[in-house]
Amino acid sequence: MASPDKEKHRSKSKKKKREVERVQVLKHYDTFYSQAPPGLIKEEEEHPEDCIPDLPENREAREFLSKAPSRGLWMPLGKEVKVMKCWRCKTYGHRTGDRECPLFVTGNAEIEKFRYIHEDPMHNFISEKRKAEKLERVQQLQALLALSDSSSSSDSSSSDSSSSDSTKWNGTKGFKAS
Repeated sequence: MASPDKEKHRSKSKKKKREVERVQVLKHYDTFYSQAPPGLIKEEEEHPEDCIPDLPENREAREFLSKAPSRGLWMPLGKEVKVMKCWRCKTYGHRTGDRECPLFVTGNAEIEKFRYIHEDPMHNFISEKRKAEKLERVQQLQALLALSDSSSSSDSSSSDSSSSDSTKWNGTKGFKAS
């Protein structure tokens, strides 16, 4: 019979052999599935900084995005990533009205007015509403004037016939004592 030491040694060696085989299988799966299949034509990789034009004023935003990690869950610390274009200075990395914009404080009054009108989605609605209210008010005043003209002409003919009338209609101001 075999000694108990030899049996323990054999069982340990069998366990080690099985572990080595498992590791080899896992390495095979890892390398097989992580590699591209043979014959695959790899397209050009997309980089986040490629969506920003390569201009001198956009250099800082492009550099930051090129160095930022692009895989996994990540949040760059210390700087906010904004892939957007400012309408004022026409550079990328911030929006109109952000403090990073070189034209944040300065600006032309005409450009500012145009920007306000262009960016405000309610501007057209509000201006049309104001115009409609003004037009309605003008129509009300015209109707009131037409009414006062017709009543003043009838008042004048009746006041000529009877001079005992002590009040007269005075257009928009109301009645006037005579």
